[in-house]
Amino acid sequence: MTPGLQDTNQRHWKVSNYPTSRSLARRVMVYFNIFRFIIATVILFLVFSGTAQIIPSDLVNLAKSAAIIYFVNSVLMMSLLSRNPDQPHMLGQFAFVVDIVVAMVLVFTLDSLTNGTGMLLVFWCCAAAIILPRGFAFTLAGFSSIFIISLTAWSLLNGGATHGLLTAGIYAASCFIGALIFSALARWNQQYELLVEQNVVDLRNMEQINEIVIRRMKAGVIVVDHAGEIRLMNESAWFLLGSPSTSDKNLSVVAPRLMKLLRLWRTGKKVPDEPESLIPGHSPVIPQFIKIPGTHTEATLIFLQDTSKVSRQASTIATETLAKLSGSIAHEIRNPLAAMVNASELMHESEQISPEDKQLLEIITNQGERINNIIENILQLARQERSRPEVLQLNLELQNTVSEYRKMMPGHGLTVKLNLMSKPAYVLFDRSQFQQVIHQLLENSLAHAGQQGQQIEVTITLGIKRGSGHIILDFQDNGPGIPAKMMAKIFEPFYSSHKQGSGLGLYIMQQLCSINQTELSAISSNNEGALFRLVIPSASRDQNIHE
Repeated sequence: MTPGLQDTNQRHWKVSNYPTSRSLARRVMVYFNIFRFIIATVILFLVFSGTAQIIPSDLVNLAKSAAIIYFVNSVLMMSLLSRNPDQPHMLGQFAFVVDIVVAMVLVFTLDSLTNGTGMLLVFWCCAAAIILPRGFAFTLAGFSSIFIISLTAWSLLNGGATHGLLTAGIYAASCFIGALIFSALARWNQQYELLVEQNVVDLRNMEQINEIVIRRMKAGVIVVDHAGEIRLMNESAWFLLGSPSTSDKNLSVVAPRLMKLLRLWRTGKKVPDEPESLIPGHSPVIPQFIKIPGTHTEATLIFLQDTSKVSRQASTIATETLAKLSGSIAHEIRNPLAAMVNASELMHESEQISPEDKQLLEIITNQGERINNIIENILQLARQERSRPEVLQLNLELQNTVSEYRKMMPGHGLTVKLNLMSKPAYVLFDRSQFQQVIHQLLENSLAHAGQQGQQIEVTITLGIKRGSGHIILDFQDNGPGIPAKMMAKIFEPFYSSHKQGSGLGLYIMQQLCSINQTELSAISSNNEGALFRLVIPSASRDQNIHE
């Protein structure tokens, strides 16, 4: 199960004996304490004022004592609830017992139910059913009913009015019926609270799932409010917008071009459906705008579709098809070509061949070797094996590969300078394919940088890309550089500025980098030397090298 989600199917929803939750009981007790304090103050005033004359003289002290106890109890309950807010049910049990006892004392001392004093008993029985368990509330209602009926019966035995029995019956029934009704209402409230709690958990789970889905979507997703503030942005959108700072929340700052298109869409005008390059140097995207329903403010959902992925997929399919076809053709050409080259070499050894014809045979031999190199590259592309990545220590791997290349190419006049990191950097890369990429980059510098007859120098620099922790591997030579008009074509198959080049070297090298999750780019300009950059995901567990 996804971390952070609550399982509502296996969760045991416990139904407490108390009909209300702790938080709701605490709020209800606050209101009851206020009402209790007001009633206690009124009773205290009435008992100690001239109204106390209606109380029999032998019961005045009992009434005054009950009034004082009730007033002190009301103040005590307010204080205890503020100090112990997590114990509303326990405090409620004590408070309601005192309430009902005091109400019984008042009814007894006044010796009558006709003046409405008995309503206090009914009220506190109903109030107790809201806070306390049903059995406890019915017990209090039962004692209240027994007290009322017993008091009325005692009054009738002493010559009281018979109509008091009907009043007592009404009060007793009201205590029971009120406790039953309010207990049922409290239970229904408890069920609704549990249902709401379960729905809240479900909504939180759905919110977390939606957030995970949105963040993992390949398409960029952005939520923007009416003021242009970014409320949500997934990882794909963050990359497509050039990895902006997390402190920038305004779309006008992060992507001015996208904000301009959003304003155009909000005014009801047609937005171009062609790919837009929102950030210079990044993949073009197709933005789509959707108004979020149910929001009070004008919030917009923006989808950013990366067109480069579709182009790369189409290009990959076309390349694979072309590679298979080219491989078949190259394989068929290879045998007759070898026969032609061998024949030209044999003819070149003949003494009957004139010097002019020997020059023509040399041309045939040289061009045959060139065609053979092209065929070798095509066959290599056609039988390209899948990557078998392993953890490489770049410092050591670069030193070994450059040393091996120097042994293979003695007297080439190539100077290689290594600027490595002080700490080891680890990447996942197929070892043989990595060596092939390094060899091809060095051969590319040897072929192009040395055209002007100068000493060839190549500087290999290893570094860390800030923010992502990716490894950056730069190859910088001192040659004439790459003209700006050629930058967009150098990685295309069969494109070469060198007369003897096949135009497949850089293309194959880019394919090798791609299957190893590595980005290869040329970022140099004319007259500044050629600079090729590899951005390789780090495989190091040592996070210190990323700082």
